[in-house]
Amino acid sequence: MRTAAIIAVASAMVSTVVAAPAPVAAPEAAPGHWKPRGSWGWGHAGAWHRNKGKDKGDQCLTDEDATAVAGVFQQLIQGYTLELTEEALTEDFVDWSSAVNIIRNRGGEGPNVVNAVTFTSREEFSANHGKQPNIPFETLNVFHGCNSTSVRWQTLRSGNGQPNEQAAIPVVGTAILETIPDSQNSFGWRIKTLFSEFNTAAWLVNNGVFTPNSTLTPPPAKRDLGYGMRVRM
Repeated sequence: MRTAAIIAVASAMVSTVVAAPAPVAAPEAAPGHWKPRGSWGWGHAGAWHRNKGKDKGDQCLTDEDATAVAGVFQQLIQGYTLELTEEALTEDFVDWSSAVNIIRNRGGEGPNVVNAVTFTSREEFSANHGKQPNIPFETLNVFHGCNSTSVRWQTLRSGNGQPNEQAAIPVVGTAILETIPDSQNSFGWRIKTLFSEFNTAAWLVNNGVFTPNSTLTPPPAKRDLGYGMRVRM
């Protein structure tokens, strides 16, 4: 949600989504403290399978599942571990984010194609993830449909740990996570696709890539908060 520290409003909605509020209870855990099956009050393989989509015959996420998906997204961003990635993502996981692509270009048109896929597999995601300082991350809202969960989030220190950090403009984003059932892992589902977008203008300003024609409030004393959101570069 865990590569310069420069990651998620959604660019596309999954066709099966019927937005329904789910509890916003994604707990915050320190990096490296993810544990399978129940360590955050979920990880109960099988809950998905008891909730069928009306007139669809689909296997649908419960409210509890959706809260768990949101929590995994947050933990992948703020406390990335390879163990959690392999447990929660499909091998053919795909990440779409024009925001991340243009930040990797430092606001330019290339070399990354802005509206193209960002990462095409779990392996590529892992190889490019969590290389820069952590950034504080807060989950604001969680909504879900049958096979997708939408998470609205914000960070107040997108430039944390960066030598050119010049401001702390809030950055708000949205992530849509498409999931599929999996009775073989601890969650009962895996994340197959991520669509994520966020305020790249504020992100680039905070990180000193651009300086606007206005007064900026300097960020708090530069320090690594020890956990938080990472953006994949």
